[in-house]
Amino acid sequence: RYVREWLAVLSCAGFIEVTKCDIFWLTNEAKNEWSGINNLAVAEMAFLPTFLQSFNELEDAFKKDGIRGIDYAHFSDFYDSMDSVTTAMHDVHLISDYFPLIGMSDKLEEGGLKVLGVGCVSGYHANKMASAYPKCEIHGTDISEKAIGMARKSAEQHGLTNLTFHVRDAGKMPEDWSESFDFITIFDACHDQVRPDLCLNEIYRMLKPGGVFAMLEISGSSNIHDDKAKFGSFVSVFYAMSMFHCLPVGSNREDALCMGAMWGEKRAKKMLEDAGFQMQCLQVFDPAYFPMNIVYLCKKQ
Repeated sequence: RYVREWLAVLSCAGFIEVTKCDIFWLTNEAKNEWSGINNLAVAEMAFLPTFLQSFNELEDAFKKDGIRGIDYAHFSDFYDSMDSVTTAMHDVHLISDYFPLIGMSDKLEEGGLKVLGVGCVSGYHANKMASAYPKCEIHGTDISEKAIGMARKSAEQHGLTNLTFHVRDAGKMPEDWSESFDFITIFDACHDQVRPDLCLNEIYRMLKPGGVFAMLEISGSSNIHDDKAKFGSFVSVFYAMSMFHCLPVGSNREDALCMGAMWGEKRAKKMLEDAGFQMQCLQVFDPAYFPMNIVYLCKKQ
């Protein structure tokens, strides 16, 4: 009975079809869209139950005398939801288009590189790299033990032996990792850091001279009015996601910078420069196949 009521909602809203005899069905086009793998907007709906788990804590954070932020542990289903969204966003283009765009595809295929994925969540990108580039040594780090547990399980299921995951704070990496990596990546995770400046400082320290850092982030100008003018009402989705998750987890410490997802290009460039990356060597890409994303490509001199 509950399923029938749910199907009634979907059919009346025009998402699925219904006959006069109450037979519900999907067109082939709808099957392709509503799977969530091919439609980012559908995949993002998986975040709603996750965000609402912490509604009361968020309400408290709004108060002048309320909590500063919310711990990652409160978002217990976030990593499962993030997997669906990341797959919808990146699965088709990551290996075939993204790495060629930033000039790393041939180098990764040749092998011999030591690669680090910072804030790797449940290891989607690290797993994809380890599978596509077996001659490289891939590492992934995240502050969440649950996320790293999921990442390790996925690597084991795929039989990846060139991949290692670590539970680490991106703002305080191991001292003996200085100048250890040829290539470092971070995907949509720098803005979630309590101290993104310290995270970028650590990335610069861990890169070998001549090493490459690629940071994929949410596109934005660092100005709300300009974001609205450029992206229209669609950008409100990203500000809303930031309000429910990115800002709370990035504010959960006394010294937090409280950036949020829409910290934008101006702030990002300033932090990259402060970390040691030279602006004349910075390239910025706006790939059409990653809507609402921007890529900062840096090289350590």
